[in-house]
Amino acid sequence: MAFSTIATPEAKPVMNYKMGTRMEGGRLLYVSGQVAWNASGDIVGKGDVRAQARQTFENLREVLRAAGGDLANLIKITTYITKVEHIAAVAEARREVFQGELPASTLIVVESLFHADFLIEVEGVAAI
Repeated sequence: MAFSTIATPEAKPVMNYKMGTRMEGGRLLYVSGQVAWNASGDIVGKGDVRAQARQTFENLREVLRAAGGDLANLIKITTYITKVEHIAAVAEARREVFQGELPASTLIVVESLFHADFLIEVEGVAAI
């Protein structure tokens, strides 16, 4: 699916992220927040944000695949983490999972998620 990166020198990013992405064609898919549950319902990586991030991104990928797409179809993700110290580990896991262009993204540090053992949650919007 063709897409273009939107950027402007008037709003310089302070970290490595894309300001905006425009997808050509397709239909929008809104993916609810994904967490580090595996297919058995177990939490993957308790206490390990990098392991949780990898599982969370893989769960996001599986939802996209079920809709006929993949991570390349994402145009926007919102990532919620419980500690600012987790940023580097989450960024590393994201680089391992995503290939090519990254979607536009927002990172939010929250006090907690819906279960005390979850350290990260990611939701997304895709054009498939």
